[in-house]
Amino acid sequence: MVDDSSVQGAAKPATQPTKPELAVLKLLWRRRDLSARQITEEVAPQFNWSYSTMRTVLERMCEKGLLTKKPAGGVNVYAAGVGKIALLGDMIRDFSDRVLELDAAPSAVMFADSKLLSEDELAELEERLRAEDE
Repeated sequence: MVDDSSVQGAAKPATQPTKPELAVLKLLWRRRDLSARQITEEVAPQFNWSYSTMRTVLERMCEKGLLTKKPAGGVNVYAAGVGKIALLGDMIRDFSDRVLELDAAPSAVMFADSKLLSEDELAELEERLRAEDE
């Protein structure tokens, strides 16, 4: 998991991640730094993509600020460029505003069964959603 504080200096992405981009981020939030080959082995089969297509997606994600890239041992290693709670909070807020036309974001309790969030992360998400409503 990526702690939001570890990516505070990262630029906020201009758009919400696509389904494949979100799959990459989820993988990196769980397993941290991975090479393009490792990411491809995990994510590309879900979308029936080749290694070169996956590399293109990774580079575009870097351009958007969703990922960071650094050389390590002769290969590029990718890491999440955005924190999990920050991005999920933004996505929930956007969905609540744009789709549901709610005046306030729903409670994080709605996500209690999430496999992606720990209890501490749920509490942090709840804080973030409440803070944005104030």
